[in-house]
Amino acid sequence: MTTTNIPALLADEGEPQVAFDLLAAAGWTLHSVPTDNSQMVAPGGQARLVFQPESAEYASTDVLWKVQAVTFAPGHDQEFLAVPAKPRSWTATFTGEVPVELIGAFLERLVAPEGVDRGPAETGTAAAA
Repeated sequence: MTTTNIPALLADEGEPQVAFDLLAAAGWTLHSVPTDNSQMVAPGGQARLVFQPESAEYASTDVLWKVQAVTFAPGHDQEFLAVPAKPRSWTATFTGEVPVELIGAFLERLVAPEGVDRGPAETGTAAAA
C-alpha cells in the first residue's frame, strides 16, 4: 500500500475513526455508533467528544466535532463545600472541513498522561530573586 503525505492544511476531512481509535486507546468509552451522532466520554466523565453529522447544529453551523470538558479546581471537594464551587468548563469546536488528523493532534494532547506543565511562572507565586 502506498501512502502520500500532503500538507495538513491541504488535507480533506479524513476518516472519523482516527479520532475514535485514539480516544479508545486512552480509555474513553463510545456511547453510540461512529456512523451516526456519537460521543466518547473520558474516564471519570469530565470530558467528552461529540461527533454530530446528523445534528441540527451541524446543518446550521458546520460544527461537526465538539470537545467539552467540565472539572473543578484541584482541592475543591464538592460534597464538603457549603456553596459549591463553580466548575471550570470549556468547549472546542471543529467544522467538517478540519482534517481529522489535526483533530487527532488536539486529542492526543488532551489525553496525554503528563498533562500540562506550565512551570513556576503560572503557579501564582513570585520566583525568588
